[in-house]
Amino acid sequence: MKTKVLNPFWLWCACFALLVASCEKEEYNRVPDDDKLPEEVSELTKVNRFVNDCVQEYYLWSATIDWSREYPEKETDSFAFFEKLKYADDKWSMLTDDIEALQGEFDGNVTSFGYELIFGQFYDSEDLFAIVMYVYPGTPAEKAGLKRGDFIIGLNGGYITRENRMELYDASTLVLMMGILAENGGISVDPTLIYMAAEQVYENPILKDTVIVKGENKIGYLAYADYTQASEEDLQRVFSDFKRRGVTDVVLDLRYNGGGYVRTMSVLTSILAPENAVRNKEVYLRQVWNPALEAYFKKTGEDLTERFTDTLSVNMNLSRLYVLTLEYSASASESTIVGLRPYLNLVQIGDTTHGKYCAGGLFQPQVQAGKNEWVTDKSVANWGMYLMIYRIANKLGDDSFLGGLAPDITAEEDYFPLYPWGDERDPLLGKAIENITGVPSAEMRAGHVRPPHTIRKDLSIVRAKDGKLISGTGRIVR
Repeated sequence: MKTKVLNPFWLWCACFALLVASCEKEEYNRVPDDDKLPEEVSELTKVNRFVNDCVQEYYLWSATIDWSREYPEKETDSFAFFEKLKYADDKWSMLTDDIEALQGEFDGNVTSFGYELIFGQFYDSEDLFAIVMYVYPGTPAEKAGLKRGDFIIGLNGGYITRENRMELYDASTLVLMMGILAENGGISVDPTLIYMAAEQVYENPILKDTVIVKGENKIGYLAYADYTQASEEDLQRVFSDFKRRGVTDVVLDLRYNGGGYVRTMSVLTSILAPENAVRNKEVYLRQVWNPALEAYFKKTGEDLTERFTDTLSVNMNLSRLYVLTLEYSASASESTIVGLRPYLNLVQIGDTTHGKYCAGGLFQPQVQAGKNEWVTDKSVANWGMYLMIYRIANKLGDDSFLGGLAPDITAEEDYFPLYPWGDERDPLLGKAIENITGVPSAEMRAGHVRPPHTIRKDLSIVRAKDGKLISGTGRIVR
């Protein structure tokens, strides 16, 4: 669909869950030349006007805001101004003064160690430990030998605390002391130290793909962490291999996937959907905008739907799909589930998802250079906004996942230990294999004892936790 622009600022189409499959140049209303922001206007005023105009025009909850007050000219803090305008339940919209870094994170191009962690607290201490939930391929963490389920108990010669835990993400170099999970649930010290330096990397979201053979069942398993456009070719490679090897069932592991680009979601859902639905380019999602834009789109005949795209060469033609989820599964992950449910028997295993039921767009301030030409306002070019712009519903109009999507089969993530991707002892994957084959899943290792240590999800920094759905691929020009 075409994402259209109504005000003097151009939409940077990048939404966290789902949105449009492409962005095309489109003129809604001609904007008079006098809308250009004069050079003498201060940076603060420009940013405040940018915030005000975008929120008033595009924000999903724009109708809930009292626009009678003179907001932009009186505000002295743009971030506080933005928070003042936000809807109370909006946990996802954000204002940034480093749009390049935010865009890089959305695209998976970041300076990082290449892992995601969850924090725990020792039962007899205020000190923390970290568990490696996953490691991106080819990153410093993988090169250093870190893997899913590893325990980190020391940081730069000291303990991990609430105060220094962010260094595990933000530092340029790290010295890590590792821990070993004992049979009695305790964590002992591994004397080997690990040294790492952060690098500019692409965090490839395909964490694991394999085929598990159980009798006549050939189960294609894919652990997928982010819907990045750069991963689309790899997705097609994975499923081409699954088809070649005669896969009969697919388990899609989205337990840590916080979302990504709509276009990438369209590719993945089209690979998994029944062939006939893909061939006919049927609708799998609908967009619900704010009342003013809904009325405008209705008047102009805009198609506010997402349709399956042509992936017939690798389409799996599934009638049944297993999806593994946790509370970290958000946005595009949830939209994949919602969009596919009307088309096949989708069995969700794990825990209730995050509940991000809306899609956002990335906006940047621009000014009019001529009658039909807009350019970046260099004085505020580093500013940008990730703004929620529409609700998501499936083809039946169902948009009821405000509180997340509850699983059909409940299974808890067991952090003591976290098994490798594709390991049948993993509680979530084990439940899927059991459901597919009718044979009880592999037992946990003998003598397994649940440790007394506490997982502190309130302290965890999982970048995907709030979800993202990214619509479009480029700057929109009026």
